Amino acid sequence: MDRRKTEFYPFYDPYRGGNMLSMVAKVSISLSVGLFYLLAQFLTLPDKIVFFDQSLWVLGAIMSTCIMAMYAATVAFRKSLATMDRFEGQSKLGENIIQNWLSDNQYLLAGAGFATLNTLVGHLLGVPAEIHESAIALGMLYVGFFVSGFLAGMGLLSIAAVIILHLRFAPNLQHTLDPEDPDGSGGIRTLGDSLWFFALLIGTVGVLVSIFMINVHWSFMYKGYVQVIYLLWLALPYVLAVSVVLIPGLAVRRQVSQFKSYRARQLKDEQTKLFSSYKEFDVAADDEIIASKKEINEKMDHIEKQMKKLREMRNSHIDSKGH
Repeated sequence: MDRRKTEFYPFYDPYRGGNMLSMVAKVSISLSVGLFYLLAQFLTLPDKIVFFDQSLWVLGAIMSTCIMAMYAATVAFRKSLATMDRFEGQSKLGENIIQNWLSDNQYLLAGAGFATLNTLVGHLLGVPAEIHESAIALGMLYVGFFVSGFLAGMGLLSIAAVIILHLRFAPNLQHTLDPEDPDGSGGIRTLGDSLWFFALLIGTVGVLVSIFMINVHWSFMYKGYVQVIYLLWLALPYVLAVSVVLIPGLAVRRQVSQFKSYRARQLKDEQTKLFSSYKEFDVAADDEIIASKKEINEKMDHIEKQMKKLREMRNSHIDSKGH
C-alpha cells in the first residue's frame, strides 16, 4: 500500500513554484516585524527612558519570537505528519485536521480573535500614565498589543490542532507499534521530540511575556479583578507549554500500555504452544527430534528477545528517559 504524504503549507510558509521560503527569508521577516515596531514605538514616546524602564522593547521581541517560533514549529509539525502517515497508510487524519483546523481562514480568525482579547486585556490592566502623554505613542502600544496577540493567536490555534491530532491518532497505535524500532518508543519517538520542541517554543515566548508584564507599570493593578486577569495572562503560556506535552502524552501512554499488554499475551501464547510441542517427540526419529528441538529453541530465543524489547519499550513517546 502506498503511503500518503500529508502536506502542510500555510500562508506564512508557502510552497510556490517548487520553492519555499529560505531560512534567511524567515529570519529576516521575523526580525523586520519586531524591529519595525520597536523603532515606531521608541520614536513616538515623549519620554524615551520609558521604553527601557518599562521594557516596552520586549513587545517587539515577542513579535519576532512568535513569528520565528511559528516557522520552527511548522517544520517540526511536518515531521510529525510524516511519522503519522507512516503508521496510518492511506488514512486522511492529518489532512482533515489541516483542512478543518489549520486553513488560512482559521489562522486569520484565530489571530484576529486573540488579538482583540489581548488588546482588551492590556486595556483592562491599564496603560501606564507616561504613555498617555502622546496619542501616537498610546496608539502604537495598542497596535503592539494587537499584533502580538494576533501572532500568539495563530500559535494558540496550532497548539489546539496538535493536541487534537494526537488524541485522534493515538487509537491507531495499538496494533502498529514496533517494539524493535531502535528509537525505543515503538517508532513514534519523533512525535514526542516534536511535542517537547513545541513546549520549548511556547515557554520561550512565555518568558518574554513575563518580562514584559512584570516590568510594565500597569495603572489598574490595585483592582482585584485586574490582579486576577494579570495572573491568568501571566500563567497562560506556561499552562499551554505543559498541556501540549501532557495531554497528548497521556493519550499515547494509554494506547502504548494497551499495546504492550496485548503483544505480551500474544508472545506468551506462542511460547506456551512451542513448549507443549516437546511432547510430540516420542514418535519421531532421533534426527527429526534434534532438528525440531533446534528449531523450537531458535523460536523460543526469538520470543525472549521480543519480550525483552517489549519490556524495554517506553510507555510513552515523551518519557524523560528518551530526552
